[in-house]
Amino acid sequence: MIALIGKNGCGKSTLLRSIACLQPILQGAMLFNGENLTEISPKKRARLLSVVLTEQQPVASFTVRELISIGRDPYTGWLGSLSEEDDRIIAEAMEMTYLEGFEQRNIHELSDGERQRVFIARALAQDTPVILLDEPTSHLDLPNRIHIMLLLQKLARETGKTIFISTHELETAMQVADKLWLMEKEKGVTVGVPEDMVLNGIFDSVFHHPSYEFDKEYGSFVVQKLLDKSIATRVQHPGSLMARWTTKALTRKGYRIASEAPVELVVDEERRCWVITCEGRSVVTHSIGEALQQISAFAVK
Repeated sequence: MIALIGKNGCGKSTLLRSIACLQPILQGAMLFNGENLTEISPKKRARLLSVVLTEQQPVASFTVRELISIGRDPYTGWLGSLSEEDDRIIAEAMEMTYLEGFEQRNIHELSDGERQRVFIARALAQDTPVILLDEPTSHLDLPNRIHIMLLLQKLARETGKTIFISTHELETAMQVADKLWLMEKEKGVTVGVPEDMVLNGIFDSVFHHPSYEFDKEYGSFVVQKLLDKSIATRVQHPGSLMARWTTKALTRKGYRIASEAPVELVVDEERRCWVITCEGRSVVTHSIGEALQQISAFAVK
């Protein structure tokens, strides 16, 4: 599984659509096992590459099985009759994409996540060594985005196919892709294993911005906040979950942790409470939300 990543406008979709021969290339050539993709017949190319685009609009009210069956077009005769082998491949594609029992469902009745699985199943039924997907999760909610990425990872492992996706989901792609193609405008593509690219500092330079930074330890982006207030803190276990999320909440509200400040916050993990002290007065709260409100009240006073 290969994930093509990069900033908006760097050319990810252009490159993927060019590889799929959906638009003319500007220069150079694309070779597949030594053959120039632009010089072979569309039918032969359809046995090498299958494509799932961002916006897949069915042209009719197909059932799920009918739409997936279209993937067998490069192999059927001019009548489009499906053989037992075609039926077997279609059934396997539906099983691998968790669509068993959906055969007679109308494509328009499905959720976005289910419909995306149908288009992936159609590409599987086309039985090509390479499947290209252009931002396959861009229109999905978080659970479906993760589900589709894990499904693609599973398919790459179980089928031996090369699955090539363009995506903005860098943090998810780093966890499921075998290789990343990091594309930069006018600089080309850097290829590597996700973990090596983190250690090499490539993301630091490509995604450097005053408003956020790439956290190498957690493999995620961290928003740079304006810390214009100070607060003193005492915690029993600095690396604990309670302490870490308290610190996150304080920085989100603009507080910088200082050794001395007018307001002190104590994270008491044994009693699971937060104690705020200001000018000799202490208040005990039992949630981060309550603690933030009390800190704000002390600051106003």
